[in-house]
Amino acid sequence: MKKNLLLLGSIIVATHCFSQLYVKVKPSYNKSLGGQVLTRIGSIEYTAGLNEITESSTNVRSSLGQGYMGNFSLGYSFTSQFSTELGVSYLKGKDSQGSYTINYTNSEELSTYTLTGHLFSIDPTLVFSSREKDFFRTYVSLGFPINFISYDTYYVGTDQPTGKTYEILEKFTGSVGVGVSTKFGMITKLNESLELFGEIGFTYINFSPNKSEITSYKIGGDDSLSIFNTSDLESVYKENIVVDYNYVDGQWIESYNTSRPRVRQKFDTPFSYLSFSFGVKIYLFTRREEMGESLNLK
Repeated sequence: MKKNLLLLGSIIVATHCFSQLYVKVKPSYNKSLGGQVLTRIGSIEYTAGLNEITESSTNVRSSLGQGYMGNFSLGYSFTSQFSTELGVSYLKGKDSQGSYTINYTNSEELSTYTLTGHLFSIDPTLVFSSREKDFFRTYVSLGFPINFISYDTYYVGTDQPTGKTYEILEKFTGSVGVGVSTKFGMITKLNESLELFGEIGFTYINFSPNKSEITSYKIGGDDSLSIFNTSDLESVYKENIVVDYNYVDGQWIESYNTSRPRVRQKFDTPFSYLSFSFGVKIYLFTRREEMGESLNLK
């Protein structure tokens, strides 16, 4: 019983000595792992006089979680080696672009397709640190980011037969999702209130949109959104779908209600990333005393 009380007392004293509130500010660069095909770069070329067509296509593998991210965290150190943090971060991702080029004898026609991700995360995290040695220490963390995600697609092509440029902007949204993140870092102490750190991390996020909506459609710079009905403008995405067809004028035509959103097959979009961060950690209160002094240990 005495030993248990002594252990409990030591834990309370240790927590009292090392408990500290702090904030962390860190910009980071997120790099795509490039595992999934997002779009393609393609071309087709007509060879005059030879009745020949050459077509090529290259996959664009990327993640919509790539780009520069801003991060802010509020943390609490229970001991010198264990902390919890609650972070918030925002990313407007780096564009991922595909294209398709049609080469004629004396001209070419180019269409581009651009995807841009938007990611806001609330990230509860557990942090485990090594003992301090020569004013630096290492740490690992495990987090479960709660993600609010959307992304835009922007298509620019040529309207036939007018030859005018047309632009389509479509927004994809979905449910709140939970990912997994892990980071490894090194931290160095400048003084009792200020530390610098650098870290490398991996965050896994997979996003499946629930719906999409075309928010802008322009032909030659003029707003032409009104030419669309509801099924053209809006889509909902489901795991299981049933499609009906009607036989009309010698061909099968998909049947759906044009006054309601179109039902389409659900799909995944990658947002995972490898992050490189450098930041500052600021303690809001200075350390009171070392554990040994509190326990009167020599």
